[in-house]
Amino acid sequence: MSESVLLTDSDDAAITEAVTLLDGWQARLYTLPDLGTVLDAPGVRAVLVSTDNPVRLRMSIELAHARGVPVLVGCSDEAARRRAVELKAEEWFLLPATPAEISARTWSAVARGATLAQHNAQHATQVEQEQMLHDSLTGLPTLPVAIERSRQLFKERGELVVLYFNFVRYSKIEEIYGWEKLDAVLETTASAVREFLDDDELGAARVMVSYTNDDDFIFFHIPASGVAAATEGEITEMVTRLQSHVAAEIEAMHGEDIASLFDIYVGRAHLYHNPKIRLERLIYRGIREAQNASRSLEQRERARRVSDLKSAIRDRGVYVDYHPIVIASTRDIFGYEALARGTLRTLRSPEVMFDVAAEADLIWELSRLCRERALEGMSTRLEPGQLLFLNVDPHDFADPMFTEAGAADPSHIVIEITERTAIKDYPKFRERLKSFRDMGYRFAVDDAGSGYAGLGSIANLEPDFIKLDISLINAIDTNFIKQNLVQTMVGFANDHGAMVIAEGVERAEEFKMVQELGVHLVQGFFLHRPQSASSPIVKMASAGR
Repeated sequence: MSESVLLTDSDDAAITEAVTLLDGWQARLYTLPDLGTVLDAPGVRAVLVSTDNPVRLRMSIELAHARGVPVLVGCSDEAARRRAVELKAEEWFLLPATPAEISARTWSAVARGATLAQHNAQHATQVEQEQMLHDSLTGLPTLPVAIERSRQLFKERGELVVLYFNFVRYSKIEEIYGWEKLDAVLETTASAVREFLDDDELGAARVMVSYTNDDDFIFFHIPASGVAAATEGEITEMVTRLQSHVAAEIEAMHGEDIASLFDIYVGRAHLYHNPKIRLERLIYRGIREAQNASRSLEQRERARRVSDLKSAIRDRGVYVDYHPIVIASTRDIFGYEALARGTLRTLRSPEVMFDVAAEADLIWELSRLCRERALEGMSTRLEPGQLLFLNVDPHDFADPMFTEAGAADPSHIVIEITERTAIKDYPKFRERLKSFRDMGYRFAVDDAGSGYAGLGSIANLEPDFIKLDISLINAIDTNFIKQNLVQTMVGFANDHGAMVIAEGVERAEEFKMVQELGVHLVQGFFLHRPQSASSPIVKMASAGR
């Protein structure tokens, strides 16, 4: 019989001695890149992890649990202990520990993990079965379930209306705020849709998601006996009311910025039962037809938005909200970020505005207008020593009209580089930045930790300010990995004479955590909401918050 193996990332003498107390065991050191391989070796019965690195700890536990191997964690402090519990390690102990305690904890971990492989298999089967029936995120029935429930009604009535609801900008919410935020928005959406249908004449419709954890919905409307199917006009009117209802719920739960990204395009297909065609196949074809119809509507809407944008640029139909950036330790106003908004409802969201501009090749024209409107408010907005943060895309630096002499006092301007696209030629781009720097401008990298704005941008651009993406700050008080990443970024900034800005701070717990991590500046709804150019200037955040 082969010896039992304890995989460990530490050669501590107490661990070596503890293994001698485990009759028939041997210790074997591992490194994280090799863990997946050595876990498959014969005789491995447990993994002992003592790293202080949250990422390495998480990966070690996930790799071990995926193979049914229990884990015990040597914890250097209380925070490490909480992390081990959060990651569902079978056992933990505080360092330093005696060999006797380590050996006892190892046996306990093995006992707790005896049913781990069986539990994993049962859990996988349970998840598979549940996802076949209902979407775990929204609680809505899945497509196969909805088809089965509608089968007899479809046959008896002889007709079925399929509506495909295409929520076109939900992917943008995920891109900007992270998947956790989109999941929360989808839960709100599903709840609002169900609430609306309960009070609507089409309430008997079958509702389901197209695929589990997806962001589009499918409706089945089967008319009651003796009642005509809903006409296209009636459906259009219902969709308008549904859109207003869901948008109001999203704004109430998640704020105006999220609600501004909410939009629905609905495609429709009217199916008639044909006994010669398999019912499932008939419905799937109808779904594809409705989906294509929704995309056609989306294309027409895009053309209308391009027309709206051209009018907005011609009529200077952009206004600016100024969002305070505060000093974390004192809550004093450090500066303001200029946030451009469209005056037209269809272009209210800056993300929508610039997406449309990119499609229509109007980025330079829109960027010029936004900068002009932002600079117009400097004289009334900024107090001595305060800075104005201007969002600028790398493509703007190629605009002949974007020059170093664009502002009366460059020392009060921070050019916030927002990378919608990757910077391809860093040496040339750095030369362009130098000419601005020589005039007195300072620079910030926006959304660090998201998209293109990674460590490469920070290293190459040498910014004065590093703005951490909202996805890093959201729920940071409960996420050890985010805390570790932010703390590392703050240390880097301190070493290189830069300042870190945490954006998207919406809760007191998040604000307290970023303060503890040493973040220099903070921006978010917890402290201030964006202020229009005509609103009173806030001198200082309320000390009572």
